[in-house]
Amino acid sequence: MTRTILLISMAAVVLAGAALAEQWPAWRGPRGDGTSEEKNIPIRWSATENIIWKTPIPGKGHSSPVVWGDRIFVTTCQGQGKVRQRTLLAIDRTTGKILWQRVVLKAPLERKNKLNSYASSTPATDGKHVWVTFLAAPKVHVVCYDMAGKEIWRRSPGEFYSMHGFCSSLLLHEDLVIVNADQDARGADRAYIVALDKATGKERWRSDRPNRTRAYTPP
Repeated sequence: MTRTILLISMAAVVLAGAALAEQWPAWRGPRGDGTSEEKNIPIRWSATENIIWKTPIPGKGHSSPVVWGDRIFVTTCQGQGKVRQRTLLAIDRTTGKILWQRVVLKAPLERKNKLNSYASSTPATDGKHVWVTFLAAPKVHVVCYDMAGKEIWRRSPGEFYSMHGFCSSLLLHEDLVIVNADQDARGADRAYIVALDKATGKERWRSDRPNRTRAYTPP
């Protein structure tokens, strides 16, 4: 596949009250368990049933979309050749129009499992900013944008090594952005969890992961 299709389907009652709807700010939702408190939402779809709009997304990625208010954010990897763009897109929730897209970084393709992608980490948002992470091997990059797509800060908290590629969905907690970098052993300083200040990207704390084992579980 060279393209992926993002399908967003919403009942009319949800569209009418989008400002009051429960947000979906990160991987597996507001509580991290995949549940939603929304009521009267559709439970089945077809080519025509309960489909409001369809929008083709350039490139390919496995990240989940996140939703806040009238914005949907999703990532993708696009381009040709060994050096490709890792991109963040903002989509209008009610129309499916791509409002803006930002090339977060350009980097050579890292080694990965054939079932993984080069844009597998789900972004996170608090309604004021959106954070995204990609690998420009061997360095992890975390980048913060405002809702209009202006870059606020970017940081590289460390390196990452895995034969299966990169996927570290971000967790927001209070004023922190937390990144898991469980990975293969390559020395005493490998495998860590790091917390960055949401507003500035400054490192607030770091925890060693002594097992030195690759994993992709969000914090």
